[in-house]
Amino acid sequence: MILKKIDIIKFAWALVFFLLLHVSSNAQNTKQPNIVVIMADDLGYADVGYNGCKDIPTPNIDKLAKSGAILTSGYVSGPMCGPSRAGFITGRMQSSFGWYGNPGTPLDTKQGLPENVKTVAHYMQQQGYVTGGVGKWHMGTAPHQHPNNMGYDDWYGFLSGGHLYYPMDHPSYDGKYTSTPKPWIMREMHHTLPIIHNNEPVAWDQYLTHELTDQGVQFIEKNKEKPFFLFMSYNAPHEYLEAPEETVAKFPANKMTPIPGVKPENRSVYAAMTYEFDKGVGKLMETLDRLNLAENTIIWFLSDNGGMKRTSDNRPLRGAKWDSYEGGLRVPFVVNWKGKIKPGGILNAPITTLDIGATSVALAGGDVSKSELDGKNITQYITGETNKEPHDELFWRIGRNYKENSGVLRVGDYKLIINNDKLELFNLKEDLSETTDLSEKHPTIAQKMLTRWKTLNQSSQPPLWQPLSDKEELSDEYQYKDYEWLKGSPHYRVK
Repeated sequence: MILKKIDIIKFAWALVFFLLLHVSSNAQNTKQPNIVVIMADDLGYADVGYNGCKDIPTPNIDKLAKSGAILTSGYVSGPMCGPSRAGFITGRMQSSFGWYGNPGTPLDTKQGLPENVKTVAHYMQQQGYVTGGVGKWHMGTAPHQHPNNMGYDDWYGFLSGGHLYYPMDHPSYDGKYTSTPKPWIMREMHHTLPIIHNNEPVAWDQYLTHELTDQGVQFIEKNKEKPFFLFMSYNAPHEYLEAPEETVAKFPANKMTPIPGVKPENRSVYAAMTYEFDKGVGKLMETLDRLNLAENTIIWFLSDNGGMKRTSDNRPLRGAKWDSYEGGLRVPFVVNWKGKIKPGGILNAPITTLDIGATSVALAGGDVSKSELDGKNITQYITGETNKEPHDELFWRIGRNYKENSGVLRVGDYKLIINNDKLELFNLKEDLSETTDLSEKHPTIAQKMLTRWKTLNQSSQPPLWQPLSDKEELSDEYQYKDYEWLKGSPHYRVK
């Protein structure tokens, strides 16, 4: 049969269209994915709907979990804010460079990240990513510790370990912070450092969780044409307990779930803070959908440590923030990647926040084996390409005092807690709530794990800093600095 000229032309155009579509599809498959990490502060394990929470609705977090995968054994690298975030931000076990406690004095130049430590953001920059952070830093305030000098192209937030949820002159404070007698107590130093955009102090006038969300949205919109790495570092629902009055009214104290050790009135405000945080998660997800970025964006959601005893629900886990028990180290943890991760997945293998860094660098095209990162690339595990557990063991060095011989080792279902001369051994598969110490029943297992922990602990370094004395904290050296980004705040003073 002889083809007509018009049929040949049609066939040619169809072939061209097919080839273009194939090339486009391949390009899409090899495109560097955007990475968004959404980190809550002090959020309890059972304070999200997908983990059974009844008194605080979290529809957006639950949607993220339902359309992605829940990491049921997701761990942080430390049970308190500073060490945990230092581990995530660097992608390294923080004890390997001498970080143990929280930076207590925000303007002490020794407290925070050392100059020679590389961050995950540094590695992402090397792969051509735009790196951004929004919210809580807590890695120090000295020039070498500023986010812009630690791998972040763009940072909007605060450099301290906490912050007021409204500006200092807000009517609800009744002048408390604008007329506070000097010197400042350290907690209020942390909570009143200025909000900055890179090196400039900025004015803001809304609830801080809303402000941080809006800035995250702006970062995504601004960088939608480039591969980006965004760390949404919320301070909610960390104390101080503050939320819009109309939101608190949605959660009457007498309607809150009874939790041992938690006052209903505290739970009420905490619920409002978590609810507003969840709305922020929804707004970020909507932005990715609106800009057609969802299929090329991997989203991680987690808390920086377990919830606090006086606000949160960590059940059925034992313990809370600061503890070596599961309630301090195991957190709500979700990964979502549209089209790559099967919706509704339940992944039970132990993983850690350090794996986020290694996985991000690998997906960006970096060679994790040539980095200093301690985590593992778990891409194949979260996408279902393998069901092999990523880790044979997990190690923690825990304790605010370097002289303390304290830490944790998990091997399989067994978890050993070391607290100086005291050992506790638990089988987490049979006893998730850590009610029965098996160290005397299985002394061989306990001693073998202790020996292994001691071997791994040899990588732990002396502390980066020592806490200041009360007298030192009150001196001008630690109360005031002449940093440009402090201008306009009560903590700025020219030497």
